[in-house]
Amino acid sequence: MTLTEQEKKLHHFLSGYGQVGIAFSGGVDSSFLLKSALDVLGGENVVVLFARSCLQTKEEQHRALTWLARHGFSRTVRLLTFNLKPLSWPEMATNPEDRCYQCKRRLYALFFQELARMNIPFLLDGTNADDVHQHRPGLLAIRELGVRTPLLDADLDKNKIRDLSRQLGLDTFDQPSSSCLATRIPHGLVITRKRLEKIRQWEEGMAQLGFFGCRVRMDRFSKRVVSLQVLRKDLTRLSKPEMMRVVKDFFSVHAIEHVHINPNGR
Repeated sequence: MTLTEQEKKLHHFLSGYGQVGIAFSGGVDSSFLLKSALDVLGGENVVVLFARSCLQTKEEQHRALTWLARHGFSRTVRLLTFNLKPLSWPEMATNPEDRCYQCKRRLYALFFQELARMNIPFLLDGTNADDVHQHRPGLLAIRELGVRTPLLDADLDKNKIRDLSRQLGLDTFDQPSSSCLATRIPHGLVITRKRLEKIRQWEEGMAQLGFFGCRVRMDRFSKRVVSLQVLRKDLTRLSKPEMMRVVKDFFSVHAIEHVHINPNGR
């Protein structure tokens, strides 16, 4: 199946919904889904739902909230922003194994409530064909709540979505995949603002060294140990002795004594 055929298949699914809400994060998948829905249904039939919280960086929030303006839709599309406090949710802050499931279920239930007040029956999510082959606890919540996943239904994977995004002129086509900051904290460690702020500082510092899209994960047993995962294309540069010294010096300022490098990148 060619990309054109898959895109036609996606448009066929979208055209059958009428009016929709788009669960939007500002990432590659939800941006492509939003643009496709706007092209097929028109701005008057699309509502964008974005949840802002301490689990995102300020940059991620800004990128999502300015997407409509950057792509010429700010005057024609409704954007609903939800200011959430997930650390007040026991099922989130305690960081259990099913944290992602609990968070996604609560968030999308809230979106459905808002859409019901607007008589909009469908909530669409940017789950793609790659996601079903990975560990994605939130998928269970999506299925339980009846959230529609047109990118998955059209068999669009991440690479195809990036290619189509580039063709559509979306500035997200080459954006690294992102996930909430809580994913950097091992299950069982309580999620606190202090820990989230540390992660934010570490990743912003690595970005200043040129390692955009990296992940710095805390260790379950020691607060002086972190795991560092950079983009695959950056592994060679990171492995150079002079760069490793710079990276270790950076983390030592933050009282980190051991930096474990993920050899596979991301």
